[in-house]
Amino acid sequence: MMQSPFSIGRLELKNRVVMPAMGVNLSTQGGGVSDDIIAFYEARARGGVGLIISEVTRVVDGAGASEPCQIAARGIKDVPDLQRLIETIHKYDTKIFIQLQHPGMMAAPVMTGEKSVAPSVLPGLEEVVRELGTEECEELIQCFITGAITAQMAGADGIELHAAHGYLINEFLSPATNFRKDKYGGSFEGRMSFAAEILNGIKSKCGPHFPVSVRINAEEDIPGIPGGIDLDEAKKIAFALEEAGADMINVSCMSIGCIEPGTYEQAWKKYMAAAVKESVKIPVMAVCNIKEPETGEQLLTEGLCDLIGVGRAQLADPEWCNKALKGNTEDIRICLGCLSCFSEICKVKRVKCAVNPHTGHELEYAVPNRNGKGETVAVIGGGPAGIEAATVLKDRGFAPVIFEEKERLGGSLNVADKGYGKTLITKYVDSLIRRVEQEGIEVRLGEKATAESLSALKPAGIIISCGASPLKPPIKGIDGENVCTAEDVLIGKVKPTGKIAIIGTGMTGLETAEMIAAESEELILVEMLDSLGPGMYESLVADVMSRITPHEPKVLTGHRLERIDAGKIVLTRLEDGETIEQQVDRVVLAMGVRPRKDIVEEFKNAFDNVLAVGDARSGGRILEATQDAHAKAFVFEA
Repeated sequence: MMQSPFSIGRLELKNRVVMPAMGVNLSTQGGGVSDDIIAFYEARARGGVGLIISEVTRVVDGAGASEPCQIAARGIKDVPDLQRLIETIHKYDTKIFIQLQHPGMMAAPVMTGEKSVAPSVLPGLEEVVRELGTEECEELIQCFITGAITAQMAGADGIELHAAHGYLINEFLSPATNFRKDKYGGSFEGRMSFAAEILNGIKSKCGPHFPVSVRINAEEDIPGIPGGIDLDEAKKIAFALEEAGADMINVSCMSIGCIEPGTYEQAWKKYMAAAVKESVKIPVMAVCNIKEPETGEQLLTEGLCDLIGVGRAQLADPEWCNKALKGNTEDIRICLGCLSCFSEICKVKRVKCAVNPHTGHELEYAVPNRNGKGETVAVIGGGPAGIEAATVLKDRGFAPVIFEEKERLGGSLNVADKGYGKTLITKYVDSLIRRVEQEGIEVRLGEKATAESLSALKPAGIIISCGASPLKPPIKGIDGENVCTAEDVLIGKVKPTGKIAIIGTGMTGLETAEMIAAESEELILVEMLDSLGPGMYESLVADVMSRITPHEPKVLTGHRLERIDAGKIVLTRLEDGETIEQQVDRVVLAMGVRPRKDIVEEFKNAFDNVLAVGDARSGGRILEATQDAHAKAFVFEA
C-alpha cells in the first residue's frame, strides 16, 4: 500500500510515505533558506518520498523563534527563498507542506533575548514566561494566517499547523497549560478557539482547497504538569479541527514517546492514530517510530492510518522510500534510535546522524575527488569507523584492505548490541557488512595487521581505526580478582552477583547496570559528575533508568573512586572531600575508553601517511566515529 497514490483533498500524492517535520538548524540566522537546507530536503525528495513537511517554520521573530537557523514564513519578503526550496522539491514530483509553528513557552529566552509567551504561566516559570493578552492572541492568529498566505504564494502544496509537542497552539488546546478566562480559554470550545480561528482564517484567505494538516498530541505525559490531553480529549480535538476546516490530522504525542530511544518497539503507539482515525473522516497520518518498511506497510494494511510518517529513518537513509518501494529493504541504512540527531539540535548545532555522515552535510560531501587510481590503503580495524573510511576510499577509487582481528566486522558494536533492546545495532552491523560485500572491499578477518603484512601491500597510506580499550586508571586494587569491565559483563564473560558497584554511568555503565540489576543483591551506581548519564540525551537516560529504578539502586553521583579493597570500595565525596566506604562483592568498571595510541604510534614509526580515526584518535559515540572517519577519508591524499 505504501506505493499507492493518495489524495489529501484535491492534492494527489504519488505514494503514502511522508517525511514529517524535523528541526535541522540548517537555514540562515535571519530565517532565510540556505543552500544547505535545500540540499538536505532535495536528497529526501530524490529518495522518493511522496510528501515532505518542512521543519518548524517561524511566523514571527523574537519569542516566536524556535531555533537559531530555521526557515521563516513571516510575509512577502520570505516568498523568494521559500520558492527556491519548494521548486527544488517539485522537480521530483514530491509535494511539500510548510509547517507553521510558534514555540510558545518552549522558546529559549537565552536565544531570543526576551521572555517566552504562553496562554498561561505555569507555576515556577514567572521569570521566563509571560501570559499573552487577548489582543496579542489575535495578532498571533493573523501571523499564522499570513504564514499560510506566504507559503501558498511561494508555491507550497499546503501547510501544517504544529499544535503538538508543547508549542503555542498545543498550549492553547491543552487543559494542563491553558487557564485563561477570556475567549481563548476556559471551556473546551474556548481552548479550541485559537486553533479554530487560525484554520478559518487560512481557509478564508487561501481558499477551501489549499490543504491544511494539523499535528496534535494524542496523549500528554509531562512530568510535573498533570491534567494534559488524553486519548478521549484528542479525539474530540481532532473532530473539532475537522469541523473548523483541517484536511489532515498528524498524530503525535507529548512524552518520551515523541522522541523515543531505539529500545522502543516500532509502531508501539499505533493505537493513538487508530483512535483518532475513528473520530474523523479526513486522512490521518501516523508518526509511529517506523524504521523498517514492513512496519509502515502493516500499519496501512490494517487501516490504522492513511499515511505513514517516516522521520529519523530518512535522516539515516534519504533513499529509504525508493529502497522500500523497490523491495531493497536489506540495503536500507537503519536508524538506531540513538537520538544523536536530537542531541545535536539541543546543543544548537546542525543536524547530524550517527549512521549517515552526509546528513546535514549534503553539499560538503556532494562531489568526492575520485583520484584513487586503484592505490591500496590499509584500514586497521573493521568497526564502524573503519568501514566508513573504507567505503569512502573505495568510492574515491582507492583499493582499501580492512584488517580485523576478530572473526566478524563491527568492532565494539558487537559488544554494544548485547544490551536490552539493542537489535537495531545488530541490524546496523549486518548492513555494514553488506555494504562492504557490495563494494567488493577486501577484508582480512581474524588477522592482526603487522608492519610486515602491511609492507607487502605497499600501501599508499594507512588508516588506523582499531578503536579504544576500557579505561583502567592507576587506582589501588584496580586489577583485583573482584574487578571486571563492563565489556566483560555485556559479552557474558563475567556474570556478577551479590553486591555490585558500577563505576561510571555513561551509556555503557547504565546498560550494564540494566543487564545485571535483577541478579544483584544490591546495585550501587557511582558517578564522578553531578548526574547520571553524563553527555547522554535525557530521553536515553530516562529510558534506561525506567528499567533500573525498580531494583532500587543506590546512586552516588559526585563521588570519585579512590581504591578497591577486598569486599569494599573507598570513595571521595567531591562536595566536601569526605571519604566513604561501600561494601561490595564485585566492581564493574565503566569509566570510559582510552585510544589505543600504542598501535597508532607503532605504525606511524614504520610508515608515512598514517591517520588515526574514530576511537583510535579520540573516544566517542558512533556519531563521532563515523563522522571523523568519513571526513578523513574524504580528504585523504596518497
